[in-house]
Amino acid sequence: MNQTSYLKGEVLKAALRTAAVAARANTTGYLVGDRVMLGTADLNVYECVVAGTSAGSPPSFNTNIGDTTVDGGVTWLTLKQGMPKRPMYVALLTAAPTDAGGGTEVVGGSYARVAYQPIDANWTAPTSAGDASNKLAVTFPTPSANWGQVVAFGIYDRLTGGNLLWYAGLTEPVTVNNGDAAPSFAIGAVHVLDGQYRNPGLRSTVP
Repeated sequence: MNQTSYLKGEVLKAALRTAAVAARANTTGYLVGDRVMLGTADLNVYECVVAGTSAGSPPSFNTNIGDTTVDGGVTWLTLKQGMPKRPMYVALLTAAPTDAGGGTEVVGGSYARVAYQPIDANWTAPTSAGDASNKLAVTFPTPSANWGQVVAFGIYDRLTGGNLLWYAGLTEPVTVNNGDAAPSFAIGAVHVLDGQYRNPGLRSTVP
């Protein structure tokens, strides 16, 4: 079974882009494609499929996936709640991980993971082929000791520990030593394609 380009893009937007779901409001204009939640125990997402102005008070929403609800001049389609956003922290690894995790992360010498969160300011909108990339450079602290040879990177959902979300080997291993410039992934160096990261290039010197 093949995944379509549409689904690739939707998955990437769910994982990497700013959430586009707001609380439903009374007497408010909505456009096709707008998404709301009700702010109650109902965790469904409702997407506008007929544009208009919502009613002065909320109707009783039909909660079965695929149902529609008329709300004043708006018609909502009931959707399943999408992939939740997670905080993201980029890490450098001296031994590559696998899908099960593992790998060896750099330690000491002022090293720390870099927060690079799933918001529109940080990630490009996925292309029709399902490709998104970093919009800002991802820069690590300046090393105050030798970090060793960095061969891979990973993205985790915690500043320390946590779950490995994505990983890839570097295009070329980079040896980072005390006194080197802060290592950095340049803008557009980190691409997500088909749900996997392409091998990015890490710079350890200022170009």
